[in-house]
Amino acid sequence: MRGRRISVGLAAAALAGALTAGAARAEGWIVTVGGRIAAYPPYEGAGHDVFLPSPMLSIRRADSPDRFEPPDGGSSLALIANRYVVAGPLIRFRLSRGDTGKLTGLDKIGWAAEPGAFVELWPTNWLRGRIEARRGIVGHQGWVGDAAMDLVYTGKRWSASIGPRVGYGDATYFDTYFGVTPAEAARSPFIDTSYEPGSGQRYAGLEMAVAHHLSRRWVTTFDVGYHRLAKGAAHSPIVEVAGSPNDVSAALSLTYSFALFK
Repeated sequence: MRGRRISVGLAAAALAGALTAGAARAEGWIVTVGGRIAAYPPYEGAGHDVFLPSPMLSIRRADSPDRFEPPDGGSSLALIANRYVVAGPLIRFRLSRGDTGKLTGLDKIGWAAEPGAFVELWPTNWLRGRIEARRGIVGHQGWVGDAAMDLVYTGKRWSASIGPRVGYGDATYFDTYFGVTPAEAARSPFIDTSYEPGSGQRYAGLEMAVAHHLSRRWVTTFDVGYHRLAKGAAHSPIVEVAGSPNDVSAALSLTYSFALFK
């Protein structure tokens, strides 16, 4: 994955279109925009990375604490933001899966959009807990969730974060990306048995990031992540034959933050 793993460009466009009206009515927003060059799996268990540039967008209340945010949070709008709690809507995307090579005979999967919501808990400025819940509206119609815990350092010139990640999914999501129907097994020259992956844990992993503050507004960030698929996903014949249970990603981004209607 990366929950991700993900076209942030489409996310920026979707959030901008859906949330501009609300942001325009509010005073005291901090908007962060930028660009990101990333290598990441197009879908969980892909076994390869794609290398794509994309824009970035996040919006938060101006009265929220100035803390380093780990950059793997997708495109989001923080409607609630105080010392201890940050929450709001977000959206993530997955790229499509074809039916060529070792995927011959399997159903194609289009790009997926997953809108949802997130909640972050900050008991201190150096410890963050985060949960997400999202539902696919195109590509798949399943529910997915992700949880994170990070140690966070926020400095004047350098900031950093590191922490574990874990993801879950329902049976609809698992069937879409890891299941094999009898008809697919009959068509495939590489997979000869059907497979029902069930539901539950998708992966466990680790994310880390280091940011350099070029100025108060400009920040460049490097982040890297590793996710290991859990049993129901990792044991899929699709992953065993045409992918990998190990998802690795890395990205370099440059962002600019400014106040809106403050």
